[in-house]
Amino acid sequence: MAEKDWIARYLAPLAQGAGAAGLRDDVAQLDVSDPVAITTDAMVEGVHFLGTDPIDTVARKLVRTNVSDLLASGAEPAEALLVLGWPKGRGEAEIAAFAAALGDELAAWGAQLIGGDTVTSPGGLFLSLTLTGRCFKAGPVRRMGAKPGDLVWLTGTIGAAARAWQDHSRGIPSPFPGSSGADAYRLPVLPPLATAKLVAGHASAAMDVSDGLLIDAKTLAEASGVAMELDLDAVAFAGGETDLAEMLKLATWGDDYQTLFTAPENNSKLISREAKNSGIEITSIGKIVAGSGLSLERGGRNVNLPETLGFEHG
Repeated sequence: MAEKDWIARYLAPLAQGAGAAGLRDDVAQLDVSDPVAITTDAMVEGVHFLGTDPIDTVARKLVRTNVSDLLASGAEPAEALLVLGWPKGRGEAEIAAFAAALGDELAAWGAQLIGGDTVTSPGGLFLSLTLTGRCFKAGPVRRMGAKPGDLVWLTGTIGAAARAWQDHSRGIPSPFPGSSGADAYRLPVLPPLATAKLVAGHASAAMDVSDGLLIDAKTLAEASGVAMELDLDAVAFAGGETDLAEMLKLATWGDDYQTLFTAPENNSKLISREAKNSGIEITSIGKIVAGSGLSLERGGRNVNLPETLGFEHG
């Protein structure tokens, strides 16, 4: 099937907005009145997913990695631009499955496809998604802005993807009927959409946790010009992990896609109440102090930082 034909058959139905023009033009139209946040994430076969992974999970993960950035910026997803490098060896059935999953996942987060580009890849599958988001305030919440005295908050659990990947690699089946041992790695569980409004309303600084809790915490502290102290006992680890060595492994593995943010301590009760009312699992895991760097403690005692804090790009 020619490229223009499968675009018309499988991707154009996802682009229902007037600005998308049915994907029949080289440009899309954005009508913007409020501040907009924009993020882009790319995924490459053999790096971010396996060639044997179900294609629907690849599509959903692509959307979720972008949504995670927007939630942490205090913005709700709106429009998507897709760049797709499709290998000749993948047939029409996979294109159909990919498009269906992409459309479902975008719709689940309130977004829609408005354009992009497609090419034939001489190697593996390559994908990139650009997602816009409607900001709840005058602009996106940045990594810069944490201040001494702020508390550090984290949504969800850390280490589910790491555990799933380890079990899948060892051939250990999932305990849940109808799911794969790799589901948490292939399909990260994001915090609810309401997280964007919570972050916009209270956060002094925020970012998503994708490269590992420790390295991302250090990144936020450095961007804000402060020091961050984390209590490992306060972190909700997958499986209720309590072994220190395993905690550190889970805290450095990555692919968690949770939201890490800081906020003034006097907002704590309001944050907890709003999170509970919105179904957001959230925990205060540390504090911001004057200085620089990241430090860990457990049971009131300092914990040495591991040599590797998480995934390093480049």
